[in-house]
Amino acid sequence: MGAASSQALREAHLTRALGALGVCSAAAQAQAQAQARPLGRGAPRPLLRADEGPPADKAPTQGLEEGSKCEECVRKAARVFCGGEHTLLRDPSTLELYQLGACGLGFDHASAGSTHCPGAYTRKVPLPAPASAVFPGYYHNFVKLVGGRCVSYGCGRQAPNDGQLMNGSLKESTEPVATQVRFAEAVAGGHHSVCRTRDGEVWVAGAGWQGQMGDGGLKYANPAPQRVAGLPRIQQLASGYYHSAALAEDGEWYVWGCNEQGQLAPNSLDEVQLKQPRRLSSLLPELEDAKIASVEGGYGHTVLLLADGRVFSLGNHSEGQRAVDPELEEAPGMSAVSLPGPAEAVAAGSHHTLAIVGGAIYSFGSNEFGQVKGSGEPGEEENQRVWAPHAVHLPVSNDPVVRVSAGICHSAAQTASGRVFLWGCGGNGQTGDASLPSSSAIREVRLEDVMRRCAT
Repeated sequence: MGAASSQALREAHLTRALGALGVCSAAAQAQAQAQARPLGRGAPRPLLRADEGPPADKAPTQGLEEGSKCEECVRKAARVFCGGEHTLLRDPSTLELYQLGACGLGFDHASAGSTHCPGAYTRKVPLPAPASAVFPGYYHNFVKLVGGRCVSYGCGRQAPNDGQLMNGSLKESTEPVATQVRFAEAVAGGHHSVCRTRDGEVWVAGAGWQGQMGDGGLKYANPAPQRVAGLPRIQQLASGYYHSAALAEDGEWYVWGCNEQGQLAPNSLDEVQLKQPRRLSSLLPELEDAKIASVEGGYGHTVLLLADGRVFSLGNHSEGQRAVDPELEEAPGMSAVSLPGPAEAVAAGSHHTLAIVGGAIYSFGSNEFGQVKGSGEPGEEENQRVWAPHAVHLPVSNDPVVRVSAGICHSAAQTASGRVFLWGCGGNGQTGDASLPSSSAIREVRLEDVMRRCAT
């Protein structure tokens, strides 16, 4: 295939993906033409992030990007985000934020479970301004507000706060508080947080016992935000439970944190922690010339989405979350995921993975609560480890999936028309229905119903 044909294919793929994220057709085509041109080591510029809404200095009706000033952009903006044991829903017109599940909002780590609070717990997040971008974590969340202010809230769930709220404190805050770092992007692991500023600096806080601070040490708690030294200008972040990744402007990914299961460096298992950022191309030489578009981290596994739609996995395979037979005593350090076509997006839950191919969802990994198949909680005799990619069928037609998100034991999908579907464990109220096992089946969640529940 000639260079011109390859360029055209890249542009077509990017145009489709940008359109799915809510960019109007003309703006999507223009952005795709720019993004498809090589940058640095040949990596394309990253697609518009699905977790963002309108820019902080723009009114909601002005869309996701300057130049994309149409109501359609807002209508299609990302509106569902899976936390560990909770789900966040954003109104695309008002940018108000709602939470399903009590974890970290109004309940601390000792009382965030369904046994301590109403199972159908639903609440409007008390933000001081509309949410222009939402960044969910396992037990804590970050929100960028219209106007530029940044807040966080949440708890440690399994232990008190380790400083991951980026506010300089070891105290939990179950209501939004201002962060000490004004970020453009944030990601939240199990007990640590990573923020990127507009000038490309990376700041971290929280638990560091697995090398999450990237400073060469293993200090347990780190409440004061600290800059990660030695990184070039960064334009995108990713995080797993104990590990992190950052994409530089030259297309190189840097990773650090826990490597106990080979989730970062499968060829260097003797290094159980990468205490400082390392170039991913040096750890995975077989992908040295590949263009990695995104990195998704689970509890002990990592999923790589290449710009050409190929997907690779590394790390723990015990539940099938890598699309590798969990019965294998030793899984390959890194392996390709066999999907029916190029993937458009991927999401990693704690022990399961979701991928979008041609507007459809394929999933694999732990199905203990129905988070993979979406057909209800499996019976005791049923294999709960699904390692062959499984087609998930939503009750829609002619409405392709444009976004997926995954929590510890639940999953979410958003279609092009803006419909939201949840499935998997709902015991903490994260699917909007805490009546197990019925909450395990795919169900549509309508924002107007959530708003009505919050008003009563």
